[in-house]
Amino acid sequence: MNGRGAWLKLWYMWLPAGVLVLVNVIWLTGLRGALVGRGSLLAKQVTESEAEVKKLEAQLRQLERTAQALDELQANLGELRERRLGPMRERLVPFLQDVVKRTQEAGLQPDRVSYAAHREAKTGLVYFTATYSVRGSYDQIRRGVFLLESSPEFVLLDGLGIRGDESASSLDVEVQLTVGTYFSDIDERLLKQLGVSEVASGE
Repeated sequence: MNGRGAWLKLWYMWLPAGVLVLVNVIWLTGLRGALVGRGSLLAKQVTESEAEVKKLEAQLRQLERTAQALDELQANLGELRERRLGPMRERLVPFLQDVVKRTQEAGLQPDRVSYAAHREAKTGLVYFTATYSVRGSYDQIRRGVFLLESSPEFVLLDGLGIRGDESASSLDVEVQLTVGTYFSDIDERLLKQLGVSEVASGE
């Protein structure tokens, strides 16, 4: 009996073992594929997690920059309200002196001056205006407006009305200027000295 015949004759002994080996090979192959697939899924999840972490870190940095900008804005607003929108008793006279000085620097002389003031309900600030007339050349008017807008006293150009001289021989024009500014509060005594007896309410 040759070797092949002997193996065939004893098939009932080696066949179960062979089947078991085959099953184990198939199971290990499937396990390896599952592990490889699981590993790929985990790698993808790790990559996505890392990308999400980077996104969150960028958002955190943006929030930190926004918070810093907000702090700076609040500080600037506080300084603006304290220094440039300060109390009327401290800023009104310097404001009027600066307006007159800058108008005269342009070669113009304020005339027929009137004042008005009202408290704004939404902000609680007091808006004060001075209206006056000047006469001069267009160059003088332009320079006067430029100087007023360059004032450190927070001067707002509220109105400007130009009327040409009726005489054709004159190149001068008459201009009515209204300038304004804001105060954090009101001083009734100063307003009465300027002839402003009542403070109108404003929105």
